[in-house]
Amino acid sequence: MRSGGLIWIPLTLAATAAQVLRTARQHELRQFLSASGAAYVRFLFAWPFALLLGLGTWLRMFDGAAIQRSFWLWSVTAGVVQIIGTVLLLRSFRARDFAIGTVYSKAEVILVAIGSAVFLNEPLRGLGWVGVAVVLVGVALLTATSGIEAALQRWGDPAAWLGIGAGLFFALSAVGIRGAATSITGATLWERTSLTLLVILSCQALFHGAYLAVTDCNQLAVIWKHRSECLPVGLLSFAGTTGWIAAMAVATAAKVRALGQVEIVLVFLISVIRLREHHPLRDYLGSGLVLMGVLLVVILG
Repeated sequence: MRSGGLIWIPLTLAATAAQVLRTARQHELRQFLSASGAAYVRFLFAWPFALLLGLGTWLRMFDGAAIQRSFWLWSVTAGVVQIIGTVLLLRSFRARDFAIGTVYSKAEVILVAIGSAVFLNEPLRGLGWVGVAVVLVGVALLTATSGIEAALQRWGDPAAWLGIGAGLFFALSAVGIRGAATSITGATLWERTSLTLLVILSCQALFHGAYLAVTDCNQLAVIWKHRSECLPVGLLSFAGTTGWIAAMAVATAAKVRALGQVEIVLVFLISVIRLREHHPLRDYLGSGLVLMGVLLVVILG
């Protein structure tokens, strides 16, 4: 499916902004929830919005729209592997080092590009691959608080391998979302986005909920007790996930996820401009590399 213009760019940026706000609100939930419980909130409280949107879209779909069998496989796969990626990332933080886990999870950027080429036959053009590599280096500079050299020297740490695993599953999730959204033919962008969102969030709410029920059922009771604080996280998650899916229904997963890395640059700029925090030269260099790499992917990829 060919690109539908540049609408994916504002969609990706909007999804990124919603994700930044969601993460900030989600962090506040850690006052009374475990990491897994706080992660589940984003699925559970986004699901009712996805249900209303999906059912409304289904009832009004044009007769010419067709859902291919591969849609269900791609959707379920995307939902499940995203949960696995989240769990691995959380474990990487506990294993040794938050920064090290984050650095290695950002291998997702290049893994998405490889997965798109292998599974969806959507490879980037020559300079697009260069852009992905530049983005990866820039993100590593921004997230390696102890220095990128130290991070590379600790590639054998459990946190590093768990981070790589998280990046791999996040990459597979992005590829799955793209595969699902493009498996609905003869439908509008809105219809493809709504139905993909509904199936993915339904899987995540069900499977992650079952996981919590078995491993830590008390978290479910705490979530319900604090449902008023959890609702904004779910609403922001719904907005962000909708944006990601819509963007990937138009552009390749590699381009969308590369552009999405501006999230870390936005956080950096907020800390510099609004909070007036001081940063080493490495952070400014990393931000510049991320932006340069994104431009290469978007324009020449």
